[in-house]
Amino acid sequence: MTMNIRVLTPDRVICSTTADEVVLPGLTGKIGVLDGHASLITALDTGLLRIKLDNKWTPIILCGGLAEIDQNRVTVLVNDVEELSSLDLSEVTKELEKAALAVENAETSKAKLDTAIELKKATARVEALNYLS
Repeated sequence: MTMNIRVLTPDRVICSTTADEVVLPGLTGKIGVLDGHASLITALDTGLLRIKLDNKWTPIILCGGLAEIDQNRVTVLVNDVEELSSLDLSEVTKELEKAALAVENAETSKAKLDTAIELKKATARVEALNYLS
């Protein structure tokens, strides 16, 4: 049996499909969702959402939000998503290294928060490209 999944931003529907398995980027770690999962509402971190259908993974980079799981329906409400179409693995690996260095060199609390979010995005980009290749 499959689940229904919808990924929504405030201004558009990113995807509406079925899935055999979903992995969400929770605030305390990854949340795996299979058919028959218990009802749940959870906050999401910036990171990689993975949707598995017919043994193929589809990655989507999320920029924070919420997820509701109820009766084999997964609804993901996010602030924004990043498109994966124009990413190159060597380029995103360099961006990941720069983001990690920026976190180390951040001096103020705000700078640390901002650079940590960029590091999460850069990590998600690398993970997404690894799933696509």
